[in-house]
Amino acid sequence: MATATTVTAWNNALKQYYRPDEVRKVVYDSHPLMELMPKDESFRGKNAPVPVYFTRPQGVSATFSTAQSNASASKIGEFLMTRKTRYGVATISGEAVAASEGDRFSFLNAMTTEIDGVLRSVGDSVATALYRDGSGAIGQCNASVTSTSLVLKNSNDVVNFEVGMELVFSATKSGGSLKSGNVTITAINRSTGTLTVDALSAIAGGSGVAANDFIYMQGDYDGLLTGLEGWLPATAPSGGDSFFGQDRSTDATRLAGQRFDGSSGTITEAIIEGAALTAREGGKPDYMFCSFADFVNLEKTMNAQVNRQVQQNDSISGYRSLEFFAPHGVVQVVPDKSCPSGTAYLLQMDTWSLMSIGPMVQLTELDGNRVLRQSSDDGVEVRVHSYANMACEAPGYNCVITLPS
Repeated sequence: MATATTVTAWNNALKQYYRPDEVRKVVYDSHPLMELMPKDESFRGKNAPVPVYFTRPQGVSATFSTAQSNASASKIGEFLMTRKTRYGVATISGEAVAASEGDRFSFLNAMTTEIDGVLRSVGDSVATALYRDGSGAIGQCNASVTSTSLVLKNSNDVVNFEVGMELVFSATKSGGSLKSGNVTITAINRSTGTLTVDALSAIAGGSGVAANDFIYMQGDYDGLLTGLEGWLPATAPSGGDSFFGQDRSTDATRLAGQRFDGSSGTITEAIIEGAALTAREGGKPDYMFCSFADFVNLEKTMNAQVNRQVQQNDSISGYRSLEFFAPHGVVQVVPDKSCPSGTAYLLQMDTWSLMSIGPMVQLTELDGNRVLRQSSDDGVEVRVHSYANMACEAPGYNCVITLPS
């Protein structure tokens, strides 16, 4: 068992090694949207209002008396933002603790792999959530379900899964209930999008999993931050919509973004049409995010319409982008492994923010300690957390584009 003096030395070593910039390097790696989106680390209190201006004053006319009689104030909506939590825990066994007693560098070597791993796991899950709707779903089953395996409806969603992950299922994406039981992933075929699990018969009292069931990490159902799919739904919100307390059906464009279905045309046409829609509302998008498969398709088809290719060597995520001309300037097209295939998001980045208490993802300190004794074992643990959500002050300046398959 480590002494108090030893634990203090380990805490000091971790504080020196895992400074905020180092944590960001690990978390943002391969996640360009999370890296590029503006950050607001001052999300204090129970909630935070985000005003959205969606109707101008109406006191305008060719005659003064009419302008005066029709005068009305601007309509300003409000999204009342709340936070979502994300946790990760890295552990080191009592044996490893004993082996590194009195040698903080041996401890760091033993712990760095585990801490980097849990930082990447939390970062990966947050990066995926940035593209989703908050339901927690990270995939969906197709009809190929056996007693020990299932195939993902969208094979590109395989990036969201890891061997050892505990999964649960629901027939409804959000607002319903989970099927009883859970399974563990034992193998993954990343070429076919096939997950092998221990026993799907453990789900729903033996009824198992059905085609089109939604898949979640255990504990995540309706529990993740609200990402682009929630803010920019492909289907316009209807009456009675309550999104962070705001009925967006009042003006589904300015309160829930632009949407363009380009599934029947070419990928180039879809992007041009989406850019034109945002320009009509006054939006000036500067980035578009898509999956790697859609990025390759775009790269093959745009040819002369591409302004140039850009390698962002100064970025943590190391992304490469294409640039193309849109009505209000140049747009960088960035591939992101977390973006669902078949969907692109055209964004004016200064309308967005990742709101959090402190850094988006950080190591937990309790009473100044990062290294904590495990209550149920003889080892120690390091915890990681995120208290955050995504916000947009002008959804109408952004667009979701359904791409051709």
